[in-house]
Amino acid sequence: MAIPLEGYESVAERIEKFWIKYPNGRIDVKIVFQDGTRYIVQTDIYKEITDLLPFATDFAEEIRSSANRFPLENGSTSAIGRALHTGGLSKFSENQNRPSFEEMKRVERPVVAAPKEAALPNGSYDPWAVNNVIAEIAGGFTGIPSCAHGAMMRREGVNAKTGKPYKGWVCTGHNRDCAIWE
Repeated sequence: MAIPLEGYESVAERIEKFWIKYPNGRIDVKIVFQDGTRYIVQTDIYKEITDLLPFATDFAEEIRSSANRFPLENGSTSAIGRALHTGGLSKFSENQNRPSFEEMKRVERPVVAAPKEAALPNGSYDPWAVNNVIAEIAGGFTGIPSCAHGAMMRREGVNAKTGKPYKGWVCTGHNRDCAIWE
């Protein structure tokens, strides 16, 4: 299905308008919440870099899924675009109609659920089902572990000093005590 994009402008175009209108301005983006799956991002827009209060603020939420592999980046871009619109820096802010809920619903991205373990019609195990292959490659482990600092990151390689292979999960906050080695 083709997504109707006429009438929209990119966040890059809105940012360009911002810098033309406010060359000494400031765009601040911060993560309000993240748990490795759900990300909420806030953007504050300032007319002058020295302003204490923003003239526009807005938020965006993104959920990690198979269709959305970069939720933090997408949330940041969305929050910037929304804040610039709130601040009057979009063509929708310039006496043009904003798309309706119904129009936006037509272009909504479907959230794809993780598949359940696949079986053949007779109920036996299907070794060629993608989710079964992934589970076997991951040693039966299909989730991403987390620590107090959020979702962990997979690391594999060969130790440069000892020449021995290593693999496991490490803390994204660089806390060695949180590592899970296999």
